[in-house]
Amino acid sequence: MKTWTHAALFIVAAISCCGSALARDAVTEGQYLTTIGDCASCHTSRNGKPMAGGRVVPTPFGAIPSPNLTPDRETGLGDWSADDFYQALHSGKAHDGTSLYPAFPFTSYTKVTRADSDAMYAYLRSLPAVRNPNTPDTLRWPYRWRSLMATWRLMYFHEGEYQPDPKQGAQWNRGAYLVQGLGHCNECHANRNSFGAMVSDPFLAGGLIPVQNWYAPDLSMGPQGGLAGWSEGDVVALLKTGRSAKGSALGPMAEVVLKSTQHLTDADLSAIAVYL
Repeated sequence: MKTWTHAALFIVAAISCCGSALARDAVTEGQYLTTIGDCASCHTSRNGKPMAGGRVVPTPFGAIPSPNLTPDRETGLGDWSADDFYQALHSGKAHDGTSLYPAFPFTSYTKVTRADSDAMYAYLRSLPAVRNPNTPDTLRWPYRWRSLMATWRLMYFHEGEYQPDPKQGAQWNRGAYLVQGLGHCNECHANRNSFGAMVSDPFLAGGLIPVQNWYAPDLSMGPQGGLAGWSEGDVVALLKTGRSAKGSALGPMAEVVLKSTQHLTDADLSAIAVYL
């Protein structure tokens, strides 16, 4: 009997240890994924607590303060489930079903897999809860009417996770997933129409970042493309250090390198370069 009891206790302890390790792995992976997504840049105000929101995102239609992503029940994601979080990324809707404004790049995040979404959720839930009430937006009339988002979504939002291209290799597909999804590169490197929707054809063709008056360059490799003549090593160097033999990261891109791309693994940086 004692032998069986000891064996049972050992099994329970092993399962508990394994579960804790898996939880830690999910949190670590989630932290890395939020870094790829550069979430802190928008969801951390100057001198504010990490991911507690409050940074104002300027748009041509008015300013939108970023929400609190810490697990505070009153002002953050404390009452959000993993399903709610995935719904926000995948469908662009809050946990109460209201449509989010595309200042939050759900138009790209929709490509994120459920597994990656769950890992990001696990990381955000592991953060210290910070009470930081959301301040109202200053959107002009009629843009503050969220009901208008129904028409916008119908016209400009294409929901769906990234589907690997079977004609391409694993490295290319990994790069495509990062660039099109979490990296949301096209959100800056594309022109926008008068309704704030990305003009995505041609893809990554460059565009003026609204309000900031900063041109995000063309990232295509064609004869007249912004990356014409760049090697994969040049792309990796720019994303890793902010400098390469072909150019340097300036303006908003310098912040992306500082808070996001310099922290990516060499494998992911190479995948992005291969895809581009």
